[in-house]
Amino acid sequence: MKRIVLALALLASCRSTPREGTQITGAPSPKAAVDRLLAAIRAQDLQALGTIWGDKRGAARDIMQRDEYDQRVIVMQCYFSHDQSRIISGPTTKVDTVLFNIELTKGQLRAQTTAKALQGPGSRWYILTMDPVPKGLCNPRSTGEPGTSPAG
Repeated sequence: MKRIVLALALLASCRSTPREGTQITGAPSPKAAVDRLLAAIRAQDLQALGTIWGDKRGAARDIMQRDEYDQRVIVMQCYFSHDQSRIISGPTTKVDTVLFNIELTKGQLRAQTTAKALQGPGSRWYILTMDPVPKGLCNPRSTGEPGTSPAG
């Protein structure tokens, strides 16, 4: 497990960070944000993950300290890793967020989570958080970790 985390940390530290404003971040709709985040996690694409995870200020990669960002993205990649995903219910609007209940499947394991989408700059949508999965898909013996949010 430590080797996987270290390898992902090394991979994340090698990424080049595009200059702010050179790449459109977020998604045009809450569902597109969920779809893009899940696709990025499934493809293990930390670059794409950084363009869709964020809050009302924009993409997390542009607003967080790099060390903290790298650590959180690695945890997200690990704990929400999946072979298949499907939206079970949603969208449900609560105040300024749109919620989607999602089922993730990895091998024989199934877990459910709730993704919270929030509108950011330029009317773009970002995934603010995903609730911890009851069964850690990263480590099947785990019971899950607290959700991650760019706001802390």
